[in-house]
Amino acid sequence: MAESGNTTVTWAERMELLKDSAQQRLLNAPMPTAAMEQLLAEGKAEALGRFEGSPVRYMDRWWKAEELAWAALDEAASARIDLHAERYRAATTSTATVSAAPQTDAEPAELPPAGHEAGTA
Repeated sequence: MAESGNTTVTWAERMELLKDSAQQRLLNAPMPTAAMEQLLAEGKAEALGRFEGSPVRYMDRWWKAEELAWAALDEAASARIDLHAERYRAATTSTATVSAAPQTDAEPAELPPAGHEAGTA
């Protein structure tokens, strides 16, 4: 019989606690640039865009590049970037769709009149 106030923890709960603890340690430590580049190459992390200073999403957080490493942003900052990331992706998707669509209403480019060579009147 368990004593009052003494709760038993299952193995699954212990594993979840260990996972959360390890994740917090990782989020609080800077990540080497080479490690983030590898995560990006493997598709385990995702950059917001293809521009200098683009934040990267990994482990449900956004990370920012610092001088020698990457740092995880806190939950509030990550939530703000999530909002802007959604808008950015929608804008780039609509821009890509418009630029890739064929221009059916466009007039053919006008060519200069034929027969007018340099030096002829």
